[in-house]
Amino acid sequence: MKIMRPLLFLLVIPLAVLSPGNCYAFQEHGAKEGLYIHQLAHVCFGSSMLWLFFMIKRSGFWLKQWWKAIAIGALGLAFWNVMTFIGHFLGPYNDYCRARSIPAEDALFWLWYITKFDTIICCLSMLFFYLGLKRLDDSISVTDSNPGTQGQ
Repeated sequence: MKIMRPLLFLLVIPLAVLSPGNCYAFQEHGAKEGLYIHQLAHVCFGSSMLWLFFMIKRSGFWLKQWWKAIAIGALGLAFWNVMTFIGHFLGPYNDYCRARSIPAEDALFWLWYITKFDTIICCLSMLFFYLGLKRLDDSISVTDSNPGTQGQ
């Protein structure tokens, strides 16, 4: 049974690679009301991640490596929110998605284009969160399995 999962994985990946469909890389929002609420959500989420970063930084938790990883993940998500907010703000003001050529001299285009790589920042931030939480869980598991150290 254990061999079936890797075998299935090795069969599905080439099949998916060899039969691609349409891929629409840029998703822009439709009506303005939805965009306003979405932008407000980025402000709230970004500010809460900044708050989490500073609360960890000024506490005693900062001395532990896993809390530093969680704080870096929170700071990364705050940056991701700023980056995405700018991208959403610039989105309705351009027609670059439908353009046939890239206007190399347009600085606003390049700013908008760079914000479309926000997924990289988001994934790295989530990786830091995962690694920090995993190490935190490992340290709690070690403490729980050794009952003589709980009071220390």
